[in-house]
Amino acid sequence: MRASALLRTAVLVLTLSPVIVSGWSVSARADDTVVDGVIAVVNGKIVTKYELDERMRPIYEQTRGQQLSTDEISQIATLRRKIIDQMIDDILIEQDADRYKLKVTDQEVEQQVKEFMTKRNLTDDEFKRQLAVQRMTRDDFLRNMRRDMIRHRLIGGAVSSKVVVTDSEVEQAYEQRKAEFSKDSMVQLAIILVPANMSAKELKERIESGQITFAEAVDKYSQGPGTGHGGDIGFIAWKDLAPEWNTALGGLKPGQITEPVHVQDFAGLLQVLSLKEGEQLPLDSVREQIYQALHAAKYEKIFQEYMQKLREKAVVEYRNL
Repeated sequence: MRASALLRTAVLVLTLSPVIVSGWSVSARADDTVVDGVIAVVNGKIVTKYELDERMRPIYEQTRGQQLSTDEISQIATLRRKIIDQMIDDILIEQDADRYKLKVTDQEVEQQVKEFMTKRNLTDDEFKRQLAVQRMTRDDFLRNMRRDMIRHRLIGGAVSSKVVVTDSEVEQAYEQRKAEFSKDSMVQLAIILVPANMSAKELKERIESGQITFAEAVDKYSQGPGTGHGGDIGFIAWKDLAPEWNTALGGLKPGQITEPVHVQDFAGLLQVLSLKEGEQLPLDSVREQIYQALHAAKYEKIFQEYMQKLREKAVVEYRNL
């Protein structure tokens, strides 16, 4: 379907201006934002319809003038609610950071991006290609980087003290994932970006039980790249994978599927198509890399518990949804 193809090119970018999509109007503009265009109030701070429309811009632009199905309109509405919730979470983090007088400047974010690229030996062009693979813009990456820096400063001390990674865990991960720890080793991946109104976990169970193949699920459901080709996004160097992807793929063999991963505001499933091994690297040369991956996974779990507590304490009022 033409509208579905357009959605796949835009679902993961979050910035926007208003348009009219298949009969439903998005009317806020920079020059006519009104006081009553409030979507939510978070501990007294408002989230405006204009701010939401800025995040939704690519979705609306890519579906401009298209006749959308009921399911597609429902998917967009569900995505819209997910973005609102993400904006609320961002405010909660900012408010807690303000309470402790924590700030992250634009210069600090840019410096962190440079360090990220240097650590992975990425040129500007390679960095852009990796963003494209993961369906992100540079602004998306900077926004996520800033959020991560703030949250690490905010809860780093309290959380880090609870995150323990032992030498035996590192050694076990190395033995289980040797293919990843080889010079120039790569993994060929296929991806499904699961529609917002569908459970990624349930879809994974259907694939693994043989009710549907991964390739069939891509063609039938995916909102991402690779439709018609089994979701194949080609070979990616292990060192270039996003930390969450790297952790989720750890130890998997060709044909196996990850647990659901986050790809911006969608849940995704990754399937290992093939592995390309390089020269085996000794444990000592990758010990820190393994430690960081294991630490990140444990840190994320504790962070989500922290966010849940913030949400429970917050006073959030939804309006005009």
